[in-house]
Amino acid sequence: MSTQQILPELSPASQALVAMHGGVPSGDADWLAALRADALARFGQTGLPTPKLEDWKYTDLKALNGANLVRPVDAPAANFGGQAGHRLCFADGRYVAAASKVDDLPGGVTFLSLSEAFMDMPDVLRSHLETADAGALADLNAAYLDGGAVIIVDGAEVTLALEFLATGEGSQMSAFHPRNIVIVKNGAQLTLLESHGGSGVYFANHVTSIAVEDGGRLNHVKAFNHSSEAFHTSLTQVHIGADGYYGSAVLDTDGKLLRNEIRIELAGEGAETSLAGAYLARGGRHTDHTTRIDHLAANTTSRQIFRGALDGKARAVFQGNIVVAEGADGSDGRLANNTIMLSEGCEIDTKPQLEIYADEVKCAHGSTVGELDDEALFYLRSRGVPETQARAMLVEGFVATVFDEFDSLEGVQQLRDGIADWLAGLEPGA
Repeated sequence: MSTQQILPELSPASQALVAMHGGVPSGDADWLAALRADALARFGQTGLPTPKLEDWKYTDLKALNGANLVRPVDAPAANFGGQAGHRLCFADGRYVAAASKVDDLPGGVTFLSLSEAFMDMPDVLRSHLETADAGALADLNAAYLDGGAVIIVDGAEVTLALEFLATGEGSQMSAFHPRNIVIVKNGAQLTLLESHGGSGVYFANHVTSIAVEDGGRLNHVKAFNHSSEAFHTSLTQVHIGADGYYGSAVLDTDGKLLRNEIRIELAGEGAETSLAGAYLARGGRHTDHTTRIDHLAANTTSRQIFRGALDGKARAVFQGNIVVAEGADGSDGRLANNTIMLSEGCEIDTKPQLEIYADEVKCAHGSTVGELDDEALFYLRSRGVPETQARAMLVEGFVATVFDEFDSLEGVQQLRDGIADWLAGLEPGA
C-alpha cells in the first residue's frame, strides 16, 4: 500500500508522522531498511491510537493534530544534569557523545548508543527491534529509531544512567522516537537510572525492550519531568526468565500529556517483578499509567502500587491488568492504585483488572479515590503548621511511601526530591 493511498485515512498528525519518513538517513543495512518500511506500513494502516481502542479509551492524542510536527535534524545544544558515573546523553533523540561518559566500564558491560550498535552488533539488535505485535506507537518508533541505548550486562553488577532532554523551540513540535535495548544476563545485576526532561514543545515516543535472563536482576529508576507543553508516550516491554527480577520506580510530575505503559512477561518459574509509581498533576495536565503483567510460568510473583495526587483540572488514568495463564499455578499477584483529589475539577479513571486461568493462585487488586484527611489536616493546623504546608506534608506522606521498597537504590532520593519540588507549587486550599 502506497503512502498516497493510506494518508487520506489518517488524522492530520498521523499523516505528518508518515510523511516525514523521507527524512530518515539512507545507508541502512537491508534488514534494517526492511524493518523500517514494514513498521511504517503497519502504522500507515492504523495511525495514532484513538479512544476507540479499549486500552486508549481514556487517553486521546488528538491535540497533536494541531501541532506543526517536524523531524529534528541534529542534536541541539543542551545542558545535562550531570549524573555521576557512566551515562549516555541524548538531545531531541540524538546521541550527544560530548556529554556522555562510557570509559572505564566494568568487564562484561556493553553500554553504547543505538547508532553505534547498528554498526557493532547488528545480529544482537535484530531480534529485539521487531514490533509487529506491539501496537501503532511501537511501529512508529521502529520506523524512525531516533537514538537510544543498547545495554548488555554479563557477569557484572553495575549502575548506568540514561538522560534524555528535549529543546523544542518556537511553534514547531519536534517528534523523535528513541529505542533502548537492555539485556541482563544470567546472574548479572543492573541499576538503570533514566531521566526525561526538556523545554518547549515536543513529542517524544520512547520504546524500551528489556530481557532479564535466568537469575538476572534489574532495578529501573525513572523520572519524567517534562515541559508543560510536552507530549510523551513510553512503552517498556520486559521479558523475565526463571528466578529473574525486574523492579521499577517511576515518578511523573510534568508534561501536557504523558502515557507510561509497562508490559511484563514473567516467563520463567520463580520470576518476580515489583512496580512502584507516583504521579502528580495540576492545571489541565493529562497523565496515564497503564500496566499489564502476564504470569506465564508457575510460582511467579508480581507487586504493583501506584499513588497520585491531582490538582486543578488535571486528569489521570490508571489501567492495571494481571493475567495468570493456564498452568501458571502458584502465581501471586497484587495490584493497588490510590489517588488523592486536591480540587473539585480534577478527574481520574482507574481500572484494575484480574484475568485468571490457573488454579491455586493468590491474586488481589483494588483502588481508592479520596480527599485529604480533614482530621489530620486539623491536627497539623492546630499545632501551628500553615495550611499549605500541612496539605503538602499529608500529600507527601501519602504518595512518597510507594518508593519505600526501593530506598536503598541510587536515584530514589531524587524521586522523593521531585515530589517535594512539585508540592512547593501547591496553592492554599487547592
